[in-house]
Amino acid sequence: MNNMTLNFLNDKFEPNLLPEVCAPRGRLLTALRRAEAGRFIYIGAPAGSGKTVSALLWLNASKRKPVWIGLDPYDNTPPIFYKQLATGLFSLQPENEAMYNVLVSPAFSASPVEHTVRLISEMLPDNGQYALVLDDMHLITNAEVLKSLPFLLRRLPKGFVVLLLSRHNLPEDFTSLVSNEDTGIITPEQLRFSRDEIQSYFERLGFPITQEQSSFVLDATDGWAIGVNAMAKSGEVRPGKGGQDFAWYFETQLWDKWSPELREFCLKTAVVNEFDPELAEIMTGRADAAEVMSYLSRTNSFLSLLHGNTYRFHHLFQDFLRERLIKSGINVASLYKTAAMYYRDRHDYSRALRFWMDSGDYKGIDSYLYLFLFENNRGVVAEYADFLRAFFIKPIPERAYREFPALHVLSAWYYYLTSRYEEYGRHMDAIIRKLPAIAKADTKFVEYAILAYSVDHRVSMRTKVRRFSLFSRFVKKYTPGGLATSIASFTHNLPYMHRSNLDYSELSADPSIMDKIDKTFAPLLGDEWLYIRPGIEACFMYERSQLSEALEQLKVTTAYMSEESKIEGRICVTLLWHRILWQLGRFQEAETALRELTLLVDREAQFFLPNLAAYQTRLMLMDGDAPSAREWLDHYFVVETSHIELFRVYQHFTTARAHIILENAEEAHRLLILLLDYGENLNRPLDAAEAGALLAVLKWQQGSHEEAADLLEKALSVLQPYRFIRVVADEGAAVLPVLKRLMARVEKDSYGGRLTRDFVQEHILAAYSQSKTHRGLLSRPTTSPKNIKLSRQQKYMLDLLSQGYRNADIARITGLALPTIKSHTSLAYKKLEVNNALDAVLKARELGIIK
Repeated sequence: MNNMTLNFLNDKFEPNLLPEVCAPRGRLLTALRRAEAGRFIYIGAPAGSGKTVSALLWLNASKRKPVWIGLDPYDNTPPIFYKQLATGLFSLQPENEAMYNVLVSPAFSASPVEHTVRLISEMLPDNGQYALVLDDMHLITNAEVLKSLPFLLRRLPKGFVVLLLSRHNLPEDFTSLVSNEDTGIITPEQLRFSRDEIQSYFERLGFPITQEQSSFVLDATDGWAIGVNAMAKSGEVRPGKGGQDFAWYFETQLWDKWSPELREFCLKTAVVNEFDPELAEIMTGRADAAEVMSYLSRTNSFLSLLHGNTYRFHHLFQDFLRERLIKSGINVASLYKTAAMYYRDRHDYSRALRFWMDSGDYKGIDSYLYLFLFENNRGVVAEYADFLRAFFIKPIPERAYREFPALHVLSAWYYYLTSRYEEYGRHMDAIIRKLPAIAKADTKFVEYAILAYSVDHRVSMRTKVRRFSLFSRFVKKYTPGGLATSIASFTHNLPYMHRSNLDYSELSADPSIMDKIDKTFAPLLGDEWLYIRPGIEACFMYERSQLSEALEQLKVTTAYMSEESKIEGRICVTLLWHRILWQLGRFQEAETALRELTLLVDREAQFFLPNLAAYQTRLMLMDGDAPSAREWLDHYFVVETSHIELFRVYQHFTTARAHIILENAEEAHRLLILLLDYGENLNRPLDAAEAGALLAVLKWQQGSHEEAADLLEKALSVLQPYRFIRVVADEGAAVLPVLKRLMARVEKDSYGGRLTRDFVQEHILAAYSQSKTHRGLLSRPTTSPKNIKLSRQQKYMLDLLSQGYRNADIARITGLALPTIKSHTSLAYKKLEVNNALDAVLKARELGIIK
């Protein structure tokens, strides 16, 4: 830490300066002081209602030391949001070495929530009274932030009061923060100026008005703060529209009275969301930019000092300015280019690209796009996807693609990563059509195009390697070490190599394609391909339930690895190592492998923590562990979704399992349908089969046995060409009755489907073996063994079943009718919480009910 850093921290999170003259807001301040007792205050009201100034008045009266964080749309990702929050908290104790070490940790972005928790825990106890203000909270819509923030805010020391300013009503996730909504929520009505407050404010500005005029202002503005302010600063009272039309108020009451030079200064600086004197001077050409900004900030509420020497226009004023800038005759494109060059020189390549695109000069965009692609796409895929989402809020115009076709590469990558397969296909097709033009712009974009093509789900790998020369003829030299591992996650942070950036099942049916990849796409992966190739083959062996062979193949894989191998590859290999040992029943060795994986992730790859938690939870769910299911759903990164994204798919499968165990059937079904569509639409057979198998389990538990068999038949038909077993058989006891129903269907002479009897039989044997050691998605019994009581007849039925008799045999032995026998056995199944005779017998023996 140095003095420059500390000084920056000390003023960066200071609140905006209050205008030189403010209206007295006695009733409002009383309401805020009352809300202060609950430690959390929420102010939800439209723009221009006076939220910011009201919060500043309260801070000034409370004497609390503030941390003020002004948010914008680019803060709408967990890493960026929590970096801001953590830095603001650190500014309160800038000499705290432990907090500083957490803040500057290279792993902060990979696990921002966990790091912020750790930073809060390192705060030294003191008796200070603090206020944390999160301004413009409505701009934060990321579900992970909204779910995790209340948990984090409750961990703050008791000396903190948290103030949230938003244009929206209180989000449902935040309701637990506000103990009393009557006092903890400040409403738009409470923010409105009263007649007396209007009269007092005008008087303080040196513009006294009568009570009648005050009533006139109230009627004209509805007590809306920014309308009152505009009318007060104008120095006269004119008729108004009576509402929240800021543009009308400002233009008629104030703007027309400003000098042309001041208006031009505001118009030119309105292009950027925030600016300091250096940027303002560049944008306007005025050497006195700092003085102009200071004057505007002091004399009205339309330009606020954020921190240090950085300013921001009020949102409504900025909208007003941008509308007039278009009609002003000023060269707007030149302003955007100026801003782009400013941000490029400061290595903020995302803003630089966005501003250059807004200039409309798409032919001059090449260096900005290259810097954006190369510098911003590293490591944490979830973070990068959120970052791209913010970038793509404003669509890229079609003219941009026509004039600079390489933009299709950026769009294809974004839509692929977020699994918008139709949009991806459209841009990938455009890349192929326009490849000569893309290469002409710069051949380095062709390598990005090859990377995008390598994951095209619509085209087989055999076809891709055959067409590879269409791309490669434009590449002069490949990126040293491999582009895929230099700029991106080659697994997209998923746990299995064969189910990562693409489902590689096709290679298991035709291994000869591997040799062709050696000579085509392998340079994109550099030396990582040396172990990826045998590693994928080990994955295929595992899927075929060739566990011992898979273990030997993993030994071959590790021989090609070193400490220099990419962390994602090491994670995939270590996780598969554990998985195979665990399936083989070598639990002590498996536990060692899992410890190694956990340490590896904690030390070098905290971005993998959600998927590691998903994997560990899935192990518990294989025993029907309901507490683990509930704990999983409580994780901040487990949020409801209406669209499956590639890098979260493994977590979604764990979520679906948790819902099944907790009997949240509706939510489980909704999510599994999404996963099934995802697997089918993106040509991912293992994902489609897993979703289909889980749907079959769910339908069986709901009593829809034929529908369950239909779903499972479809899932197995997808897997049969590859002879993959484990993805379905791992469901064990939960899927076993569906497999048996399916076998009965396949064994009929009239069966006309594609499944073979031997393939179904392999699944039954593997699932049966799995069921002997793990319950699967059948939740653990809630009653203790001594509380399970079977009638004499129910025990007798189970005893006969245990001897191998079928219902017809039991009818002959006992003289009971078949419906009576089925009634006794079904009641026994229900008490034992099982679905079939085999499990009923095993459970009854385990509990000592029968011998």
